[in-house]
Amino acid sequence: MIELEKLQSIIEELAPAKLGDKYDTPYFLRQPIKKIKKIGVCVDPTEYNLRIAIKDGVDLLLSHHPWHDQVEDILQKSQMGILVLHSSWNKAPEGNKATLARLLNLEEIIHEAEMVRGVTQMTLRDLLFCCQRVLKVPIIPYAGDLNANVNKVLIISGPGFAPIYKQQWDKYITQGCDTFLSSELGRYALSYLTRHKIKLIDLGHSVMARPGMEHLTYTLQTRLKDFECEVAFYPDLYAVNYQTASFYPGFES
Repeated sequence: MIELEKLQSIIEELAPAKLGDKYDTPYFLRQPIKKIKKIGVCVDPTEYNLRIAIKDGVDLLLSHHPWHDQVEDILQKSQMGILVLHSSWNKAPEGNKATLARLLNLEEIIHEAEMVRGVTQMTLRDLLFCCQRVLKVPIIPYAGDLNANVNKVLIISGPGFAPIYKQQWDKYITQGCDTFLSSELGRYALSYLTRHKIKLIDLGHSVMARPGMEHLTYTLQTRLKDFECEVAFYPDLYAVNYQTASFYPGFES
């Protein structure tokens, strides 16, 4: 069992609030009880994850995303708290983007906000297979010649193929990045980036966060061992890309 205040200090150490976007620091969707015996970790607080976590007796659920469904009725008879980490864990030294870059065996890794770039020596086909293995998904959308060599890779956390990221695309194109990995690939990004000879892999908005949240689970299991506090991962996800290009109609014509 661990006091909530002590747990918050550990979470702050792992995912400092100062790293998060100013409008997106960690926050409680529901305040938990003061003494925590069991912690759940998930990418998305889906109805399935919430029901199973409540059934398992979870006191606090650490989620990457906030909920997008009407779930208040599920939580009415539960005291389970929910803490959303989002951009603070995305940008943390051991967070989502860092974990993904490490598992993809990128070298010369450089972190900048929600971006991480690194170097590799493989074909697009090999990188695609590596993404499938790491993310545990059989099908991943891509654009580009599978036999083409990949050298400089850019990973953008979240919906990095949304048109609002165009300024960042241009910046990293000029820096020599030849392959972009992100999510929410729509017509505008596909047309614009392929014209610039950029190879694209759409990892899925929630799917690309899963390795990092699994890593957080393992980290907390280690850190909280002396407290005899159980930590479990809940794997259910929202749809692969739930912020579709239709949110940006001005760019999609």
